[in-house]
Amino acid sequence: MATVKYDVSNVEAGGGGEPVQPGLYKGKINSVNVRDKKADGGAVGDLEITVSVGEEYALLWTYIKLPTDPNYNEAAHGWKLREFTDAMKLPAKGNLDTQKLIGKPVNVKVVADTNLDGEYRGRVKNLFAPGKVEEDGEDIPEADGDEPLTEAELKEWSNDDLKEELEAREIELTGRFSAQKAIAAIIEDQGGGEAEAETEAEADDADANGAGILDPELMEDLRTDATFYDDWEVADLENYATELGVAGNVSGRKTKAKWITEIVKLAENAEALQNGAGEGSGEESEPDDYDEWDESDLTDEITTRNEQGAEIDIKGRKTKAKMIDALRADDKVANPF
Repeated sequence: MATVKYDVSNVEAGGGGEPVQPGLYKGKINSVNVRDKKADGGAVGDLEITVSVGEEYALLWTYIKLPTDPNYNEAAHGWKLREFTDAMKLPAKGNLDTQKLIGKPVNVKVVADTNLDGEYRGRVKNLFAPGKVEEDGEDIPEADGDEPLTEAELKEWSNDDLKEELEAREIELTGRFSAQKAIAAIIEDQGGGEAEAETEAEADDADANGAGILDPELMEDLRTDATFYDDWEVADLENYATELGVAGNVSGRKTKAKWITEIVKLAENAEALQNGAGEGSGEESEPDDYDEWDESDLTDEITTRNEQGAEIDIKGRKTKAKMIDALRADDKVANPF
């Protein structure tokens, strides 16, 4: 009988063999590694975290971008780092000692996902500070006992997360994507969610007029006077536009003037809504900014609308003027903004 010598002490254990099913679990931090390179050698700056929810389950993996990452954007990625520090009960600002985090308790929300081979795997959706999961300590199945997503919670999500949730729920939005429209659709899909959730018609009005589901704190800095934003940094304007859900309206080179224009436009729409403007009020709708779009952006918009059921057909050579006219004609029917 042969004897084989081995040493796997430096290899990360994979946990139990059972994949974690969707639900909310009590767990603990198994490892936290700071990466500056991906497996393929590409530059990265993130935390590679594994979470254990029991010896019978496989470890859960999640990655959190750090400000050192070449593609880090505070508006898009900062929420996840803040969620992790909150889950670890750390202050909003300070030094993170990865070694001290190992073994810390955490609640983890798991959703369904697949690996590169198309096989099922559980994916970490959110990490929360330790708390009561259920009276008897059992896991809460996502489909049966999971709490509905709230408007406040969804506002903290990135656009990518909202799109993933829409895809998982098989919800297709018409017209251009916006965070407001996505949030309203998700709340509507789960039966209204909160007691004061908007109806479908109200959600459409919110998306079209720039009001409705805006957080009161966001409204405090919303002005129709463009000079109010003169002292703001470009990064602050971009973050604010992202929170308002209008960042996607800025095309081409993202200048300070463009960010201010979109924010002011939303403020004017909100003011008009409060004054009774909008559909049926006799006032004209907000003008579009197609003239400032690049031809590639116009082409992409036409392609997207046609994929969603529009029938935009440009005869002859596809010039910028023809594309703008076609989109404006479609706006009168679809009103995507």
